[in-house]
Amino acid sequence: MGYSRSMSILDSLTENLDAEHLSKVAGPLKDMLSGGGVHDLLDKLHAGGLGDKVQSWVGMAKNLPISGDQINSVLGNDTVKSIAAKVGIPTDKVAAAIAHLLPQAVDKMTPDGKPPAKDAKVPDVAELIRNMQAATANLPK
Repeated sequence: MGYSRSMSILDSLTENLDAEHLSKVAGPLKDMLSGGGVHDLLDKLHAGGLGDKVQSWVGMAKNLPISGDQINSVLGNDTVKSIAAKVGIPTDKVAAAIAHLLPQAVDKMTPDGKPPAKDAKVPDVAELIRNMQAATANLPK
């Protein structure tokens, strides 16, 4: 994963996300991607008209962003509400956090630019957050 591919953490600052929001969503996101769940999620995104974004995460190009509204639309309000209830943050913050973490998680699961195997190792989402924070901390002020 290249430096430019991890820049979407900067976008999270503009949506008033902080490390706490990202960290709280890390566990549920990892659960969603586990056990072949990544394929179900990618299928939903494709069906929702977001195939170009998914392909950028899987392929070797720069990861295209996805919005919290798009996550809400694809996952469904009930799924986002359920995660929000579990982690104790508002639904809009949950959707925005997933939108920022998902591209990097899928990217990490597809280092060779091909769709992940059914048994692909789900990345440590908390580690992805730490790496994005470190990249942000090293940017010129």
